[in-house]
Amino acid sequence: MTLKNILKKITFSLFLASFCFFLVNCTGSADAFLEKAKEQLKQGKPREAIEYLNQAIDKDPANAKAFNMRGAANFELKDFTTALLDYEQAIKLDPNNYQPYYNRASVKMEKSDWDGAYQDCSKAISIQPDTAELYVKRGIILAALHKTEEAIVDFDKAIQLDPKETNALYNRGNIYFQLGELDKSLEDFTNAVKADNKFAKAYYGLGVVQQKRGNSDDSCLSFKMASRLGYTDAKQAIETFCK
Repeated sequence: MTLKNILKKITFSLFLASFCFFLVNCTGSADAFLEKAKEQLKQGKPREAIEYLNQAIDKDPANAKAFNMRGAANFELKDFTTALLDYEQAIKLDPNNYQPYYNRASVKMEKSDWDGAYQDCSKAISIQPDTAELYVKRGIILAALHKTEEAIVDFDKAIQLDPKETNALYNRGNIYFQLGELDKSLEDFTNAVKADNKFAKAYYGLGVVQQKRGNSDDSCLSFKMASRLGYTDAKQAIETFCK
């Protein structure tokens, strides 16, 4: 084969590859672009995910999942204004899906709109009442609104649905500590670290309660574990109580 023919073959191959890439991007379905966006989000690449989601929305402007996912990508980029718009569009297109309400609540929490966040979480719960994470988030919101009793009720519900719901255990433990109910607080922090032995904040909380109860040796072990797991406040606690 002559050099001229080889070059022609290479040129044709490059053209064919480019044409196939163009064809896939032109004819791909919205769902295919959604799958690609999911992969990018899993890899921690929200900007790349948004590119695929824009194409999904171009293919199907009524695709609520694409708007919801793009909202999540924009939230990761801390573009809360754009994320809010995406979630609102997702709700408009599919008002019976709990996820965009739940996600929009996160944006409102970032903006300190606690009442708005509460309303969104409550709406999500009315649609999907058996999902523990919804009660956890609403419990956190209620705690921020200084409605501790109602917050405990939501954390109770989350733990009822999922006894190993570590965030519910941790946050309820915090409230019990603030209320001076140290036995309950100790139990919650203990169960949180049993459920997740890498939960640094829970080890720190456990150490604080143990120190308050006069269990210095146990508290130092908890503070050291929290420090090893990267919880920076634990270093100061070690300096203060464990030297």
